[in-house]
Amino acid sequence: MRLSAIVLLAVATACGSDSSTSPPGSGHKSVDVYTLSTAFSPNFVQIAAGDTVLFHIVPSNNGEGHDVTFDAKAGAPANIKVTLTGDIPRVFAARGTFHYNCFVHPGMSGDIVVQ
Repeated sequence: MRLSAIVLLAVATACGSDSSTSPPGSGHKSVDVYTLSTAFSPNFVQIAAGDTVLFHIVPSNNGEGHDVTFDAKAGAPANIKVTLTGDIPRVFAARGTFHYNCFVHPGMSGDIVVQ
């Protein structure tokens, strides 16, 4: 019994989270961006074409939700409508710089550079 607990602990430790993860065999990675009150964190991400940005949406301090609206640009992914909570992925297939805003919170913005 004690050995299985040790093995389970070792497996759990090895499977710790990272802000940049890769699905097995995909060759692409996923990067996390969080909404922290009235800021995206990180607000600058550099990725490769085909990678995913996972937006972790949590309410701001006053309980308002967030949106993620990309500037109108060829290759930009679909916008994320105002939501209170959720983990919403966006795949970036095209190269370029993609600027985005949360229009619920003026000044809350970020950039994703796809190489």
